[in-house]
Amino acid sequence: MAAAGLLECLGRAERNKRDKRERIVRAARELFRTKGFQATTTTEIAELADVGKGTLFFHARSKQALLIMMFQEEVGRSIERAFISVPEAPLLDQLMHVFGVMIEYNRRDLELARIFVKELAFVGGDRRGIDAVMADLFGRMSALIEQAQERGEISKTANPALLAYNLFALYFAFLVLWLGSRAPAPDPARPSLRQMLELHLSALPGMAAARSIRRRKNKPPRAADGLPR
Repeated sequence: MAAAGLLECLGRAERNKRDKRERIVRAARELFRTKGFQATTTTEIAELADVGKGTLFFHARSKQALLIMMFQEEVGRSIERAFISVPEAPLLDQLMHVFGVMIEYNRRDLELARIFVKELAFVGGDRRGIDAVMADLFGRMSALIEQAQERGEISKTANPALLAYNLFALYFAFLVLWLGSRAPAPDPARPSLRQMLELHLSALPGMAAARSIRRRKNKPPRAADGLPR
């Protein structure tokens, strides 16, 4: 009985801890979205979450740490969802699927997406949360590239890790241009992400994918190719 009581007590304590953490994250999200990251204070977050500042600092030592925690959890989940459902298709289509899922996540909360891009791109201090997410993304992208090499779609002279970085850089540039425009969707007058990725892939030396791209260029675009309209 004593052991059962102890387990029940520990369970309540864990649920209470989780509840407070969720309230803190919700409060921070709301304040970051409505007031902006720089204007929000930890005191305001604690008050809106109905917790003491000591409790807030137990979960996150600063606003920046809290933002990194949110990035790690939310962007990390979107990456996980994207790769779970990667189609059996040419690399370009696989990349469009992955980046499309990530862009759709950003589209659902444009203000938070802008804060992530602005505040976390050059963050100093403890970057472990950001680095963990990016390492996971680059590792998964590299695996897709290696599989494309095994299919003979991409020359094996291409370095998978370096190519993954380059392709992500194009996605990030596209994301910044879109979010910076304050438009709810990418500008159709500008080059699409697919065009940017396609140009980079087709320019790689010795890539069989370039021939595949030329064969497919007259096919009509599919819904999966498009990003938020």
